[in-house]
Amino acid sequence: MGNRNARKYIELKEKEIVLLMKKTSLSRQEILDWHAQFLKDYPDGLIDLNEFTTLYQKFYNYGNPERYAKFAFNAFDDDKSGKITFGEFLIATAFSINSSRDDDTQQSLEFAFDVYDVDDNGKVDKKEALTLITAVYELENGYSSADVQNTVDELFRYYDTDNTGYLNKKEFVTALLNDSYLRSALLVN
Repeated sequence: MGNRNARKYIELKEKEIVLLMKKTSLSRQEILDWHAQFLKDYPDGLIDLNEFTTLYQKFYNYGNPERYAKFAFNAFDDDKSGKITFGEFLIATAFSINSSRDDDTQQSLEFAFDVYDVDDNGKVDKKEALTLITAVYELENGYSSADVQNTVDELFRYYDTDNTGYLNKKEFVTALLNDSYLRSALLVN
């Protein structure tokens, strides 16, 4: 029984490949190449937070990617098992590294909302925004908590149009569509 269960994390089915192509904008061959490398590094087909953070540090050898890696990992660890599958890993990684490749801007920004809505309640509140923007700023070399707080305050001042104290998906997408600086920061291009 356990052997069959482990195999489900290793095998990459056609249905999953098609879904990953759609969600990541990667080609079939790129997905197969990533999968082969992933299995070389993680033969059980799963990666934990420490492994994910170490891997993320290879992508971002400047700044401090630790908080962002934790944020991304937790956003994709839907079952809160402490491990993510190849598919979850690829979406998390492709989202942060290749988001500029997505030809469908609206879809990409809506996906960003889904990622940043940590508690899946359909809202990004100030606490989530503060956590997220702090993590993004730490990827860069130099930021202050005042910079982060100012960015969050400005985000909500301009885009929380109904003054609810949170951004719904429409407000979030509008903010990213209208603010190229914020878009580039939050999409971690």
